[in-house]
Amino acid sequence: MSWYSKNLGDAMFADAELNKIKQNNVVKTPLFVRYVAQYGLHCEVIVYFPPEAKSVAKQCLATPCLMPDERDLTTL
Repeated sequence: MSWYSKNLGDAMFADAELNKIKQNNVVKTPLFVRYVAQYGLHCEVIVYFPPEAKSVAKQCLATPCLMPDERDLTTL
């Protein structure tokens, strides 16, 4: 069973998409977020979907990925 991820781009513009993902999470499985600073200029938001949230990941057009390192994640 694989994890899924979706890069939402710049954190300054990701709130609407994050809210949409929260609303689509009908399975109520915790989803996770990582904020990645690129070159110190801006921060990108990546949402991670565990295997149990596969249906939500597919609705959001997330792509399969490896299980993320939990140390850098926050719950959505």
